Amino acid sequence: MEQRLRLFTMASEKHQHTYRLAMTGAGIDRHLFCLYVVSKYLAVESPFLKEVLSEPWRLPTSQTPLQQPELLDLEKNTEYVSSGGGFGPVADDGYGVPYILVGENLVNFHISSKFSCPDTDSHRFGKHLRQAMTDIIALFGFSSNSRK
Repeated sequence: MEQRLRLFTMASEKHQHTYRLAMTGAGIDRHLFCLYVVSKYLAVESPFLKEVLSEPWRLPTSQTPLQQPELLDLEKNTEYVSSGGGFGPVADDGYGVPYILVGENLVNFHISSKFSCPDTDSHRFGKHLRQAMTDIIALFGFSSNSRK
């Protein structure tokens, strides 16, 4: 259990580092996007960009931010909690998984996939995601019913 917690902490720190890079324009996705925009502007064909940008994005995720959450305590006024918005999968054999953080103790996920793909199953994905969240809670010594 200690090793899992250590590895989880290392992964979290790495994630924070990479998202901070992305927020400041130094993330790899921004560089690729910039190269794409410049290549279109200059009308330059790029075999590299054509190949990289045609790769399927099977698991796009994005946070759907709450609008002005500081104006209302959502934990005390749960009737105003929004389940947020969503988007579908980008690839035919992928998932769309936007999420919304509501206060300190709630995360809503929207999981979508295409019925036409026999390999994807939003309900199965949701069960695995729920189990992963429960495992993370247990990793820190909490039960899934405890708060903070």
